[in-house]
Amino acid sequence: MPPALDDALITRNPATAEEVGRAAVTPPEAVAQVVERARAAQARWGETPWSERRALLDRWRRILSRDADAWADQIRAEIGKPAGEAAASDVIPTLDALRWAVVRGGAALADERIGPSWQRWLLTPTGRLRWKPLGVVGMIGTWNYPLFLNAVPIGQALAAGCGVVWKPSELAVATADLLQASLLEAGAPDGLVGLVHGRGDVGRALLESPIDKMVFTGSVETGRRALETAAARGVPAVVELSGFDPAVVLADAPLESTVRSILWSSFVGCGQTCVSVKRALVVGDPEPWVRAFAGAIRGLRVGDPAGPGVDVGPMITERARSGFDRTIREAVAAGAELVVGGRSIEGEGWFYAPTLLRSNSPEPEQALEGAFGPVLLVRGFSDVDSAVSAANASRMALGASVWGRDRRAARAVARRIVAGTVGVNEAVVPTASASAPFGGFKASGFGRTHGVLGLREFVAPQVLFERRAGGFRPQLFPYSDGGMVDRFLRVYRRLFHPRA
Repeated sequence: MPPALDDALITRNPATAEEVGRAAVTPPEAVAQVVERARAAQARWGETPWSERRALLDRWRRILSRDADAWADQIRAEIGKPAGEAAASDVIPTLDALRWAVVRGGAALADERIGPSWQRWLLTPTGRLRWKPLGVVGMIGTWNYPLFLNAVPIGQALAAGCGVVWKPSELAVATADLLQASLLEAGAPDGLVGLVHGRGDVGRALLESPIDKMVFTGSVETGRRALETAAARGVPAVVELSGFDPAVVLADAPLESTVRSILWSSFVGCGQTCVSVKRALVVGDPEPWVRAFAGAIRGLRVGDPAGPGVDVGPMITERARSGFDRTIREAVAAGAELVVGGRSIEGEGWFYAPTLLRSNSPEPEQALEGAFGPVLLVRGFSDVDSAVSAANASRMALGASVWGRDRRAARAVARRIVAGTVGVNEAVVPTASASAPFGGFKASGFGRTHGVLGLREFVAPQVLFERRAGGFRPQLFPYSDGGMVDRFLRVYRRLFHPRA
């Protein structure tokens, strides 16, 4: 059923408010039909040899690479990132992830022999582990990295032999339509990847449809509601929710280079990045760090990313900006000192001044938790243990970093931090790794994307055992002549399971 024509989603350039995209809303009652089409296509796709799946992914990757500059411009216009940043953080990581699937996906999905080892004595047969496609994946997409965070799980699902029905964010419909068109150009079978546009009611309709796996990227609150819907039907899920990433700055960290790195890690994407650094937890005197961060933040150029030399673009919507401003004010009311920024920038576009807060207690951190915008909070600690405790105090645990000259000492601290990804003298960049699994602990979600573990989220292990017909099978009925079996089991226990 085609989308309704009397309702539309409109996206606007967050720097100028000019219209960028327009998409007709899919009626919620039509979503199940899209899922059924995907299921029919997946029944065939799941039986195709790896070479055919690989060929589709490779064609898709090459099409995206051909249009890389256009993708960067599209993301700049719809999301508000500088085009160079969009290329580096959205386009290239997508191409890398798809290349990983093309080059290494076949090995990750190959059958594996499972030998009986010592259980050969029990006549246990040899097994063969196979990876079976789960079926149809229902995906709720996101807007802040509209290519990377959407195309990669779609590509992994296709590599695994699954079909996909996805609802992109209503804030990135133009990018979503381009992504869908690129898949069709690559030759994706009819119906295998279905796109439905809409708001929350369309997302609920998708999750209530007969899908076999859910993929969700978004806020903690919305993600938990999505999980409840999926759990009610016994549908497994991969969920990547918000972060509140700490950077533990050790006493020997070089000030200038560390400030530059954390500054970028905090304000890339206007701070609208799930793994952006929100807390600088300084071991020792925080004042030199506060002064250095304040000077660096004042030097950032905020503006329309269509212009030259812009470092930080706008927030995605006026609603997002207003909500972020309320969070900043709540953190100040909880005891944070406003050092730099803390205000909306008047004029055209939804700009917010990059903000630096200083805190001497945990209450401002608690108020700031979940903030999705351009802010960094600095707090000092007398020792490493206190800093680590503060880093782990958040209910969120997506990413973290530790900074210091002594990498062995920094590595030891990093191992104490609870987070899905922890960097030593690095933040944000590791999430683009095509090989490393990405995901969080605690309220930041579960399941993984990228690499072998991400690919295997879309398959189920099936073990095939076989042996020749007939043969010696002493375990069978009748049990009346069990003496031989009993004697054998006693010998087996003595050989492989000696008594304490």
